[in-house]
Amino acid sequence: MDWTKDYFDEFYLRYFLQTQKEETTKKQASFIAKFFDTGNYLLDAGCGIGRHALLLEEQGFKILGIDSSPLYIKLANAEAKKRNLKNVQFVQQDMRKLSFRSEFNGILSLWSSFGYFDDDTNFDILKRFYNSLKKDGKLIIDIENRDYILKYFIHETFKEKEDVFILERRHFHPLTSIVTTHRFIIGKNLRKEYLRNIRIYSLAEMINLFRVIGFKNIKVFGDCTGKKFSEDSKRIIIYGEKR
Repeated sequence: MDWTKDYFDEFYLRYFLQTQKEETTKKQASFIAKFFDTGNYLLDAGCGIGRHALLLEEQGFKILGIDSSPLYIKLANAEAKKRNLKNVQFVQQDMRKLSFRSEFNGILSLWSSFGYFDDDTNFDILKRFYNSLKKDGKLIIDIENRDYILKYFIHETFKEKEDVFILERRHFHPLTSIVTTHRFIIGKNLRKEYLRNIRIYSLAEMINLFRVIGFKNIKVFGDCTGKKFSEDSKRIIIYGEKR
């Protein structure tokens, strides 16, 4: 079952996407921009409402943002039009069906947009990223760090956001390295339930995947400030080049 079809809806938009701090997004976009030359053509795979893509266009890049949600793509294009941005485009596209060949100077997969599917499918997505890059193109993936998650595993959270309560119950499956999150959103005359299944990766696994695919000059960071990676890093920011 493809959990992503129902998960990224208007409730996720309101309580998780639109609540992200603009200052944090700016820092992330500025960090990513350091790896590319002005005017480079970048693919933002799993762009959501275009938080990073819009800022990167304003920093001088040409951007194609793709996402499976038609709602998010509509909102991203509306914001681009509102800002009068000419070098960014947002298109509804499933990353599992990417068919570009040597098109982009860089590909971005940010804010845990990688790991949504089984291992074979995730691996195929990486191959599609590789094939979509020009020679010397660069891939940057930003995901949660498996070691940190397991060391400080949180089985249940309960929080209030605006006019609703959000309960999340998590379970780790050691045979598949998948974290299943059962989310309940409860409010006045409202009850929504979601299941999220994310394959979490260790740094060693990600480095091995990059090497098998063919990426060179692999670099790793602990966050989007360029901090050195450690087992207590909440994120894995991994970078590789197509030679």
